[in-house]
Amino acid sequence: MSKFSKRMAAAGICTCMAAALLTGCSAKEDKTVIRVDDTSVSYGLFNLMLRYNQAQMQTMYGSFMGSDMWASYGQSTKDGLVTTMENMLLMEDHMEEYGVSVSEDDQANITKAAEDFVAANTEDVLEAVSGTQENVERLLTLYTIQDRMYDAMIADVDTEVSDEEAAQKTVQYVLFSTADTTDEEGNSVALTDEEKAEKKDQAEQLLEAVKGGADMEEALADIDEELSPVTTSYGESNGSIADELKEVAETLSDGEVADEVIETDSGYYVLQMVTTFDEEATESQKDTIVSQRRSDQYNSLLTEWTDAAEIETDTDLLDDLTFDDTFELKTETETESSTDASTEAASETETGSEVSETTAESGSEDASETAAESEAQTETESAGETETATAEDSSESETAESETAVGTESETAAETESETAAE
Repeated sequence: MSKFSKRMAAAGICTCMAAALLTGCSAKEDKTVIRVDDTSVSYGLFNLMLRYNQAQMQTMYGSFMGSDMWASYGQSTKDGLVTTMENMLLMEDHMEEYGVSVSEDDQANITKAAEDFVAANTEDVLEAVSGTQENVERLLTLYTIQDRMYDAMIADVDTEVSDEEAAQKTVQYVLFSTADTTDEEGNSVALTDEEKAEKKDQAEQLLEAVKGGADMEEALADIDEELSPVTTSYGESNGSIADELKEVAETLSDGEVADEVIETDSGYYVLQMVTTFDEEATESQKDTIVSQRRSDQYNSLLTEWTDAAEIETDTDLLDDLTFDDTFELKTETETESSTDASTEAASETETGSEVSETTAESGSEDASETAAESEAQTETESAGETETATAEDSSESETAESETAVGTESETAAETESETAAE
């Protein structure tokens, strides 16, 4: 049985519901909220998908995002799940083309998982989340198809990447920042000319020391203990290194230091080329390139199918699905029939399956960009000035993220339940 099925089967959900939560819900259960060509999704089925993901997110992020997290991220979470559901129906419609099917054994496992989910929850909770046997089975079936379709849709992607295409250089630098500072009252304060001159003098001192053979980090400690060198890798099509630095770096060989302090709007840089060919960073970039190719192909197919399909959503019914009430997965001690699966569901911060993270973004033009490396460059003069700017491995579909905002993170979390490679 799939990881998702195991978790959902053991998932007890606790909730804090308004007294009127269930009023009128039963009348909507069978109404259609999403239709893709001739296949429809009922209010109840989508409610189940939404509430389970809400519970998952509340469990993982509620403690540090606060009680008002849904005021900020509820709508984006719901929108992401609408896109996910539409994409799953499209994949179901095209599954025969890829030889994808749900076997009798799969169906037996799905049925058992649904029975376990129903048994793990009270009648009030099941009613609130539309957790009928039929809805749970249908949702698990769609997730299973989605997972298998992802593998099939990217099966023919070219995974060969040359050293030349992925080549990465690694540099080390120190920034003596001339950016405005902030006083105790939160006001922006510009550096004086004298303070800027002092920064430049410090940069000159470091440059001379490194030119003389000193280690950059050790030499910097004698000048400003609060600063640390930044190490970053970059290539022709990736990397967040400033253009002024990149231009100079391209003239340097391994171990060579730039002849002069580099002056920019940010301050004064001392730059050293670590290596003109970083093997480890290059291999990481190859993985990123392959992941990007897979994302591009997957999203291209979904876009093609979306454009050819007739898709309808009932926005009024979707608006009725609010986040006024809290749903959360029970912890191991709160669930009578706790298992490893329920513990995992309640505790792990999932990076998600390849499929789920792609699906959340597939409806936007930025989808393909989110699989590219995320390189954070900290260019402030502080005790914690460090940078992890080497190309990061993205998941095989998309790391949600350009995950540079909690909003994106919340959408990713909402999608993480698509981990359904049926065993």
